[in-house]
Amino acid sequence: MTKHWNLFICRKEAGHSQFYVAKKLGISKERYSLKELNKAHFTLPEAKILAELYSMTLDQLFSNEIKIGS
Repeated sequence: MTKHWNLFICRKEAGHSQFYVAKKLGISKERYSLKELNKAHFTLPEAKILAELYSMTLDQLFSNEIKIGS
């Protein structure tokens, strides 16, 4: 398993903590951490909230490709 790198990068660039994002999703910080590490799955409603939060499509946010400077 690999970390959701695009999500991690977006969160860091926005200055958001895992606690902040977890609160937006209505889950615990520990549960969010597992999801970001790809040890648990995001639900579709959670993924949509994240895509909106970071102004990305679901495909972009959860892609295995990392784009720098875009």
